[in-house]
Amino acid sequence: MKPSIKFNPDLCSTSASTLDRVQRNLIMAFVPYLGSPLSGPDVEENARKLVARALMALSEPLGDWDLAWGPGVFQAVPEAVPANTMFVAEHGSGDELFVSIAGTNPFSAYAWLAEDFDVDETRPWTYAGGKPAGAISRGTLTGLRALQGMVPPGSNESLGGFLEGYLKRRRKKLKLTVAGHSLGGALSPALALWLLDTQSDWDPRGLTEIDVYAYAGPSPGDAAFAGYMNQRFGPHLHRIFNPMDVVTHAWDVPGLTELKALYTPEIGRDALWDRAVDALITASNGINYQHIDSSPIVLPGALKEDLVFRLLPDTVNLIAQVLYQHTLAYFELLGLSFPEQQSAIGRHVSQQTGVIAHEILKRSGVWWPLSRVISGYLHVVTEAYSRLPLAPSPVPRVSAGA
Repeated sequence: MKPSIKFNPDLCSTSASTLDRVQRNLIMAFVPYLGSPLSGPDVEENARKLVARALMALSEPLGDWDLAWGPGVFQAVPEAVPANTMFVAEHGSGDELFVSIAGTNPFSAYAWLAEDFDVDETRPWTYAGGKPAGAISRGTLTGLRALQGMVPPGSNESLGGFLEGYLKRRRKKLKLTVAGHSLGGALSPALALWLLDTQSDWDPRGLTEIDVYAYAGPSPGDAAFAGYMNQRFGPHLHRIFNPMDVVTHAWDVPGLTELKALYTPEIGRDALWDRAVDALITASNGINYQHIDSSPIVLPGALKEDLVFRLLPDTVNLIAQVLYQHTLAYFELLGLSFPEQQSAIGRHVSQQTGVIAHEILKRSGVWWPLSRVISGYLHVVTEAYSRLPLAPSPVPRVSAGA
């Protein structure tokens, strides 16, 4: 079966024997992004086809994996794009299950507003059996509940139900790896901790060992939660981050403050950027957020000078750097080829930006020649973006059913 996504042949030809767990799991964390632009009544079925074909196309670097559950999809509005996506794959050896959680869907306002940026309040962690365990942001809890409640068509059971049934038939030990990137880098620790704290319910014989790989994520909870997470997982907790990635500076105030001068002097301070950072600091509401993992893997990130265009405003250069450092940089810093050679997100956006922007500006009463100039400029910028692999590219080149 031919994959409907065109992946980078350099990555597809990379041998799994040359990759460590951190590298392999980053690739696997990319896969659930593939369903991001899907909408309509058959989102989960089409997402399943895309994920299954991705596992096949990337079998050389990933190894032999089969889709075992899902993908589960949460849609804030019926037939809308997914706000959250998660699947479970089983390794051909039978010794490992992999839970992969998608990051922020760039097409979902719900994911941005109700999960990413809903951090002005926290909610207690209630799965610790009465022990003090701190609190997670309200947005993290919203995302966690979405994952817990997923019941994919065909399986007719939640993740917990699937694991319980799977382990009833099992006699030997199992490795359960939970990983995610971006928003998934906050939700994967939360989901893994929920599984660990409730393990007696779905794995009463204690056959499962859980590992967490959180890439490019913000802090999911406060300092007490981070301490509890560290204590529960010990060496099985792995936070991987690029210090030049703005997302990894959220949500503790000192980390957010660093963002104002993160890319100086190559990119100058920008008043609009500073105001945006101040808004993020205000959003954190003085909560003592703290990152998980006291011994994280810190990647040697550096400013991408090839993406600094002297003739463009600092704001544009900042946005380009933010996109790169949060996505492609992780693959480069880990010695991997990016899954796609050209960003299909950018390609999709560039095809529509000019027309949409012109219509919005016209209806807003902007003088039509000026609206043409502005919309044309936006089209050029997004077309240029489409030729740079700055973000995971979930847009299929052909339909999922092809």
